[in-house]
Amino acid sequence: MSWDKELDGAAKLRLPAMTLRAALAPRSIAVVGASDNPHKVGGRPILYLKRYGYRGAIYPINPGRAEVQGLKAYPGIGELPEAPELVVIAVAGEDAVRAVEACAAKGVKVAVVMTSGFGETGADGKAAQDRMAAAARATGMRLVGPNCQGLANFATGTVANFSTIFNEMEARDGPVAIVSQSGACSQAIYILARQRGLDVRHVHATGNEADVTVADLAAEIVQEEGVRLVLLYMEAIQRPAMLAQAAEFARARDLPIVAVKAGRTESGVKAASSHTGALASEDRVIDAFFARHAIWRAADPEALVSAGQLYLQGGRPNGRRFVAVSNSGASCVMAADAAEELGLALPEFTGHTRVRLKKVLPAFATPANPLDVTGALLTNSGLFGEALTILGEEDACDLLMLAIPIAGAGYDVPLFAHDAAAFRQRYGRSIAVAAPQAEVRAEFEQRGVPVFARERDAMLGLRQLAAHSALLRARPVTDRAAKTIPLPGGRERFLNEFESLGLLALAGIAVVEHRLCRNEAEARAAFNALGPTVVAKACSSSVPHKTEQGLVRLGLLSADEVVQAFRDFKPRLPAADGVLVARQVAGRHELALGARVDALFGPVVMIGDGGIYLEALKDFRLLLPPFDGAEALDALSQLRMAPLLEAQRGRPALDRQAVARMAVVLGDAMLGWDGIVASVDVNPVMVLESGAVAADALIERAMPAPGTGGRPA
Repeated sequence: MSWDKELDGAAKLRLPAMTLRAALAPRSIAVVGASDNPHKVGGRPILYLKRYGYRGAIYPINPGRAEVQGLKAYPGIGELPEAPELVVIAVAGEDAVRAVEACAAKGVKVAVVMTSGFGETGADGKAAQDRMAAAARATGMRLVGPNCQGLANFATGTVANFSTIFNEMEARDGPVAIVSQSGACSQAIYILARQRGLDVRHVHATGNEADVTVADLAAEIVQEEGVRLVLLYMEAIQRPAMLAQAAEFARARDLPIVAVKAGRTESGVKAASSHTGALASEDRVIDAFFARHAIWRAADPEALVSAGQLYLQGGRPNGRRFVAVSNSGASCVMAADAAEELGLALPEFTGHTRVRLKKVLPAFATPANPLDVTGALLTNSGLFGEALTILGEEDACDLLMLAIPIAGAGYDVPLFAHDAAAFRQRYGRSIAVAAPQAEVRAEFEQRGVPVFARERDAMLGLRQLAAHSALLRARPVTDRAAKTIPLPGGRERFLNEFESLGLLALAGIAVVEHRLCRNEAEARAAFNALGPTVVAKACSSSVPHKTEQGLVRLGLLSADEVVQAFRDFKPRLPAADGVLVARQVAGRHELALGARVDALFGPVVMIGDGGIYLEALKDFRLLLPPFDGAEALDALSQLRMAPLLEAQRGRPALDRQAVARMAVVLGDAMLGWDGIVASVDVNPVMVLESGAVAADALIERAMPAPGTGGRPA
């Protein structure tokens, strides 16, 4: 079953009730293991709650003290005058388990277990963690952690967190939210964000995620009007449906989510019996999931925050048309090189714009993109402002970089910053300033203009903003009736090729003309019907991959050759199986389609370069159904081999639309099969100037899992 089926129509834009409000804005907080030492794990949350203006009741729990950090202490949860909405647990081992049980019995809404020594340590620790989770689940209490750094909401002063960084780098409420599975990483992201001038409201770490996950907190946070950028770090996506809901709600609000998902290798693929299974690794599926839900995937914490100022400046570019302006010819040349490399369009200015620029630039300057205003900027400080005003009225400008590689005495940097801010506010265009001098960047930062030390970083940020904005504008297909096509009877893991091609044809995919032959007379008749050139292949569910076993013959030109292939193949097959004879299709290029069911994300469709080098070259993209032809065409365009599908040397382009339609049909079929098909391989797909044909196919059933009464694994 697809995880997407958990989300029905309107629910995609309406998240559940804010069940974790008590984690972010509780009316009262208790700390189990409270310490009078503000630098201990049990003491720091109390210090922060007082420092950052938490207004609710604070109940330190410490049986050995009457008072903790100036507050009345209590010996246990049971002795509190009320059930606190949130409890921080800073005791270890069985004491932590007992504290969770006491919280559940008291009616606490959220417990945050900071201490480690649970699921991350092995079987015994996992058993203790499971007991904790069960106790919470029994009463509906939410559990954050264990082994987590805690929660911090600087809008409400709820800083139930033991991180040292909030002591060393003062927090300021702002539009950025950070949710991380790793505590250390949450601090690193916070530091990087603050160093870039980003004020942060939320910093949460979920640890072992025995209950509350990154997705749960993200779903809560995207509903806050004051949040304008969400940054996530995940090591596992335990609740993809919840994350999808949060992302779709955020998309409707034009709220960007940027995420790091650790683990980009293919080692997560434990077993794959089909080519598609081996290729569609967990990491590639996550890329497809993020793209579908407009989540931008960053490589590391630095990349996570690098475009933060650009997101927050307001406005979303409608394209990738890039203009660079600088007082250095070298910066202009390098910007042109980088634009081509990064896929940013470098449009030529219109004649009217060139005429206007000529009037303000020195006579020796060229009014071209990138625009070099030359060293005349030193004597005419208004050059940047005049040029930006003209460019603001130029339609072919989505993204603008102002590169200032050097500015010192004689340069009116405050005026440059004023003019850049006025350009952004007046024209709503996305602008980034690149300047290696910190004092130059500071002038622009003070006026809310995004700054970078390196020109390439500025361009990377602008490219990310443009690409992510396109994802946020997109509206993926969310509901389409899927045709149910019954599988043939039998318990074999693989369908034979005749059955596989037949099912694809019923689904609506064009397949090669073929016949199943069980004797020599049928083989001879098949050639006579399908010639002049045919292919002969063993057709047996027990031989799913025929080429490796020498059970395929290509280019057969006579009935005798077909009969000989039948004689050679038949002794190597079970008695009930036969030989498939198919018309040999001469396409100009071979592509491949495939599909499999991912344990977390449901059906996944692969579209890529085909033939015998599919696994070696790995030139493919993944899509999560349902999707439409436009999405499939976009996936095709991203392949390295995509130029081969275009018109070449007088030969017409190949029919990419036909391949896209096949991919859409395959995705719909996988939804209709609803988990009873584990994988589908269609390789090669012969692409013609008009149309496309599946020349080979292999369908794998989902086999029953042990002890499930016959249900698919």
